[in-house]
Amino acid sequence: MTKEEVLKLLEERLKPTRLSHTLGVAEMAVKLAKIHGANPQKAEMAGLLHDFCKNISIEESDEIVRRYGLDNKYLGNRALAHSQTAACILKYEYGIDDEELLLAIKNHTVGDFNMSLMEKIVYSADAIEKNRDYPGVEELRELAYKDINAVCIKLLDNTIIKVMKKGETMDTKALAWKTADIMDSKKGQNIAIIDISATSGFADYFVITSAPNDRLMKTIADEVEDKLAEVGVQLKQREGSGSGWILLDFGDIVVHIYSQDMRERYNLEKLWGDNEITYYESAE
Repeated sequence: MTKEEVLKLLEERLKPTRLSHTLGVAEMAVKLAKIHGANPQKAEMAGLLHDFCKNISIEESDEIVRRYGLDNKYLGNRALAHSQTAACILKYEYGIDDEELLLAIKNHTVGDFNMSLMEKIVYSADAIEKNRDYPGVEELRELAYKDINAVCIKLLDNTIIKVMKKGETMDTKALAWKTADIMDSKKGQNIAIIDISATSGFADYFVITSAPNDRLMKTIADEVEDKLAEVGVQLKQREGSGSGWILLDFGDIVVHIYSQDMRERYNLEKLWGDNEITYYESAE
């Protein structure tokens, strides 16, 4: 689709306030793309299309969820589903096959593990476009211009804090991602995130890392515990110290910090190998 065709569609599909936001996201995405070396035209198109399904009815949203076999958690939740349904509609009904663009649309709401630069740009632009007006937004804009990775982490932190204050349940995928970020900040090695939600009754994710000595293992464990506590995620149980393995149980997220020898001995990646495993890529 051309930009003109997209704008015409958006005028038909979106409410005026949503359209204003969408144009602001596209504008900010272009600015961030130019600063950080991404494709400005693709960033603009992703910004224009990111809320393509934001103003459809709950009934239509649920129908799209069922039509394309999306997770049942999106049923009745248009706010969470709209990014997923938009990616499906644009791919299968409008013929857009640029996977980088589609992923930026799909993950602009809650982010994802190891986001591409384009995904980070749209994720950030959605939160800091010129129509956004909330305490701290100017500081976030300035941070985005300097460090796109840092602003994504800050935005995720803000989301977790807001959700916890409301007494809601934070998306466990986002918590796993944040945990991996914390591990990486303290030099955790070979960080792995295992989605065990489909096969486990006790947790949704394992987050695993290695460290070369007991001192660094403890440093990583303390940092994870402290940083998650800051956003309202409380530790339920801590086991191991000086034994080559520390376990932190946060309920839906279980953290394993190993020495290299102990990691190879227990080999959770092999034991849970039928599940989706993502290896974290450091932002450095």
